[in-house]
Amino acid sequence: MKMRIVPIGDQATLGDHRHYPGARLLLVCSLCGWDKAYRAERVIDRLRELKSGGHATRLEQVARRVAWNCPGCGRVKWRCHFAWPPGFDDREAKRLANLYRN
Repeated sequence: MKMRIVPIGDQATLGDHRHYPGARLLLVCSLCGWDKAYRAERVIDRLRELKSGGHATRLEQVARRVAWNCPGCGRVKWRCHFAWPPGFDDREAKRLANLYRN
């Protein structure tokens, strides 16, 4: 099963992950479709460690910052999205939202 991409547009920032409980940052190769999911908090921490971004960093900037070659095709052309894992449903989203809120 594939991850479901959250349709929020091009101007999304890393800090927007709080509005989508359970969503992961999905890094996708634009050329071959290879993908890998990360926790958004981990990416934010790494950008802060490098002193090159944080919560306000747009997803397109994150994709441009990835410098390693794609394991699938060996080229470098990335895009980023927020996506929910397979099997993630509305009931689980509500449960996580209540957990975070309380």
